[in-house]
Amino acid sequence: MRATLVVCEDNLPDAERKRDELESLCQTAGIKTVGWSHFKIRAVNPATYIGKGQLMRLLYQAQETESDLIVFNNSLSPRVQRNLEAETNLCVIDRQEVILQIFSQRAQTREAVLQVQLARLQYSLPRLTRRWANLSQQRGGVRGSKGSGEKQLELDRRAAQNRINILKKRIAEISVQRNVQRHGRSVNSIPTFAIAGYTNSGKSTLLNRLSGADVLAKDMLFATLDTTTRRIELKDGTPVLVTDTVGFVSDLPHELVDAFKSTLEEASLADALIIVLDASSPDLLLHWETTKEVLTSLNAFDKPKLVVLNKADLLTEENMFAIQAFMAKGEHTLCMSVLKDDLNNLYEEMRQIVE
Repeated sequence: MRATLVVCEDNLPDAERKRDELESLCQTAGIKTVGWSHFKIRAVNPATYIGKGQLMRLLYQAQETESDLIVFNNSLSPRVQRNLEAETNLCVIDRQEVILQIFSQRAQTREAVLQVQLARLQYSLPRLTRRWANLSQQRGGVRGSKGSGEKQLELDRRAAQNRINILKKRIAEISVQRNVQRHGRSVNSIPTFAIAGYTNSGKSTLLNRLSGADVLAKDMLFATLDTTTRRIELKDGTPVLVTDTVGFVSDLPHELVDAFKSTLEEASLADALIIVLDASSPDLLLHWETTKEVLTSLNAFDKPKLVVLNKADLLTEENMFAIQAFMAKGEHTLCMSVLKDDLNNLYEEMRQIVE
């Protein structure tokens, strides 16, 4: 699909950064970006989010680039989404829907598949009318005056809600099994580390290096959605358990946070955290704030933690300003290349944490 991206921000540099990440998300989802628009909004239009003149410019650009999809970086309400599709005669989605699509493509295990299905249904339920825009709706005034469209909508909503209830029940059953596994670990009194951080920062690569595991580790967003736990031994022989977790991203849809609650709990239940950040990213500080926000929402941020600034071999002079700004925050930090450097310093830092 060919997409025109829309970013609504006050200043151009922020808009360009958000455009770059949205473009990466679209590329991961298999969507080709053919153009983008930056709009400054003084007041959100309750009907179409952007103003009438901005909408006309957007439609002209979409036609010029032969786009069949418009992707907003900002979250859109179901009403705004329907109105934009009616005005442009194009499919209109937002950042949340792109992320949901990526998660659908990446899910492998039974638990991840169920969690993604739940998230998609919760997101889609208030948007079902998009599928039936050409059908009649309730006319009101006289009992029994409902059109065929509303009857179909009611059936769809009921079917979707029933499916949501079934998925929640199945996920809860898997969560019970996960809790049994966690209890078994706690009985053995083995210290646990959760590897957390922004997506595509190198978390799975770190787990592979530490344990010799074969977790999928690729240069892509959300390469893995499933938690993987491995037992390793530190240099002094101390056994620890290390768990890889799903990556974070700014504005992570709350449907995904809710659906992946049992998976994200690995961070809140671990004894300590290893937070991995891409030191070569120009958005290092923004990625840190997003990671901090998600971990705080999970009541996990106050745990003992080590921040690994990964991809140190890719640093440029421009990156050093962000590195220095991060170091000034006073976090326990190790700068290295997870892929290329030896792990002796990391093992030592982990040993000090579990002492």
